[in-house]
Order: sequence, then C-alpha cells, then structure tokens
Amino acid sequence: MVNLFSFIKDSLVDQEDGIRQLITWFLNLVMEEEALLQSGAQRYERTASRKASRHGYKSRTLLTKYGDLELLKPQFCEFPFENKDNEYDGEN
Repeated sequence: MVNLFSFIKDSLVDQEDGIRQLITWFLNLVMEEEALLQSGAQRYERTASRKASRHGYKSRTLLTKYGDLELLKPQFCEFPFENKDNEYDGEN
C-alpha cells in the first residue's frame, strides 16, 4: 500500500513533484481496478468467470501540465487492455 504521508511530505517540499506522484499513483490504481474488472478475477485467482490472464505491464507516458507521468498499463494475453478514459492511454 502507498504511504500517503510520503506524498504529503513531497508536496510540501516540491509541490509539482508531489502532485506528479499523486496523479501517477491514482491513475495506476484506476487502471489496476479496470484490469481486475476486465479480467473477471483478482490477480492469481482461478475462477470459471476469468476472461483473461495478466501479461505484465507496458510503460506509457502521459503529458500533463505538471510534466510527463510514467504510467504502468496492464496487459492481458487474450485481448488488449482498454481504458474507460482513453486520454491517459499515451502511445509513448
């Protein structure tokens, strides 16, 4: 689990870096939850309802007014991961 106090401390020392880290953490968390919904199972869970197996992550860059954010886009073996909001699905 992420230490939110670290984010708060970073944002007090370097506000832009703290905001960058917070946005990166949040978007990675959102994509991880989307991956769980799309796969139909928790990580490493074996169920009849599972639609896909995980295949790691692909690094993606999101350009923001706070600078470039390096996101980890989940990957599946059976089909491509799809974001509900394709704005943060950069091709870099």
